[in-house]
Amino acid sequence: MLSRLLTLSPKLLVQIISYLPFKDIISCQASCRHLSGVVKNSFLLKYLKEAGRIGVYDPLDAGFTFPERLERLRNWEKSWQNLDIPETSTRITFDLDNWSPLIGSLHNGHLIVTGTDPVVYAYSDISSLPSALPLGCIERCNWTEVREGVLHAFAFADEYDLVVIVSTGNRANPESLTYDFDPQPPTIVLNVHMLTLSEPTPHRLAKNPDLEISLKSRFVLGCTLDAQLAENCLVILTCHGWSYEFDEIHLIYWREGTVHCLRRSPPNTYFPQITFLSEDTLVLVQKQGNALELCQITWGDSPSLETHCVLVLPALQRGISCVMVECQGDQVVASHDLITRSGRLPFVSDPNATVLCFTLGFRQSVGGFDYLRSVSFWVRRCSLCEYAAHGVNQKYSWDAWGPSVTRWTDWEHGLAPCRPGGSRSALFPLLIEVGAGNPIVIRDFHPERVRRALARSKGPAWNEDRLKVVTESSKIEKGDEFLNDIVSSLPYCEATSEKRYGYHEVLIDDERIVGITRGDDEGTIDIHLMM
Repeated sequence: MLSRLLTLSPKLLVQIISYLPFKDIISCQASCRHLSGVVKNSFLLKYLKEAGRIGVYDPLDAGFTFPERLERLRNWEKSWQNLDIPETSTRITFDLDNWSPLIGSLHNGHLIVTGTDPVVYAYSDISSLPSALPLGCIERCNWTEVREGVLHAFAFADEYDLVVIVSTGNRANPESLTYDFDPQPPTIVLNVHMLTLSEPTPHRLAKNPDLEISLKSRFVLGCTLDAQLAENCLVILTCHGWSYEFDEIHLIYWREGTVHCLRRSPPNTYFPQITFLSEDTLVLVQKQGNALELCQITWGDSPSLETHCVLVLPALQRGISCVMVECQGDQVVASHDLITRSGRLPFVSDPNATVLCFTLGFRQSVGGFDYLRSVSFWVRRCSLCEYAAHGVNQKYSWDAWGPSVTRWTDWEHGLAPCRPGGSRSALFPLLIEVGAGNPIVIRDFHPERVRRALARSKGPAWNEDRLKVVTESSKIEKGDEFLNDIVSSLPYCEATSEKRYGYHEVLIDDERIVGITRGDDEGTIDIHLMM
């Protein structure tokens, strides 16, 4: 078979080999002298090898030659590895009288900011900002205030220019429900609005952009919401922590405008946190079970939600319970064709290697004052997907699944993780040094980049103060919250900027570092382009 393959022309061999994964291209190059020459003499195959080693996806659209792609890829890798952050290219200012607190997310060059007092959101497409744009105070965001409802949740899908706003209200004439007492209070109604993200108008793809969902629950007090989007699917989770109401999960096909109740559970079953692992797989966080629940959606006219496996988290001390869970990470994009790429780079980070960051909060009292003690852990999305694919109703103890695929950090060490961008996650200081600021720290959990950095760390030019590779296990010691030591060993490489900044939060994507600063009455958003 090999001898017949070698009779093909080099051009045809290049075309055949280009369909292989990058590791198989390397194997072809090592198999014989003839194939080694074919690979070495092809800019396409050299680029595909390098792209695989660095961990990026390139659909090979027109616009860049392969030498240009290779050069930009190597410059991109170097800028993130050395973390030589360029000067601010753009600055957005905002009035903190209208923006407190501020929550930001960055995805493929789309900056989205939400606030709670008043309930507002803002959107800015910064993907086209050139690196040569001078520093200045610019207004690129359209601020939209949400005036209706009591509780609110936002869901965004920038690839469809879509924002979904979910708010709560009470129905004057409730549906006929059976309760143990009279009179019957009105049931909660969720108002769901599907709008264009770039301007607050009804979304053109939504057949019914304004929907109402009648819940089984009656009391808004103690009710919490979360909503997430993936492809044609909007999932809304409502939880009740203080009242004996149902935790409910609803699915909306947002294009068609059809609503389906997937699950009703007893109160306090889940934390108000829902995350898509893929277009049809969800992560729920069990409140009393102290575990991650991986569920699969079965599509159709009558969709259902089936639990595939439960991943138990580290055991807690008797009488201790987690009071808050948050999960952050890039949104699931159903097709690689929908991933936004700028005109400066032909590639994006491998979407299959993204990480999720879970933060757990515990209430503690010291000296008569209550405070929230937080710990976080990172896990690759693909690792959770592998467990979800193992079967139905499987349960794994923490020791069976967790130590090798997670990396934990304690906020008491002074650094807190920001929202991940792809396989990277920035960490920001809880206390900022007055007048001096703090360096930006970015951890990268992509396995190929970790292997590449580990190989380079053995060279004489390696600067461990700026870039280090961590492959050994770390430990959070048992104490007031956890029954046993938490040992974790997910490898990562960590880059530290030489320059210091006074940012309170840092957002990242493939091309940018966005620093958010909050002052007494004004805040700024600084955008650094990493190429």
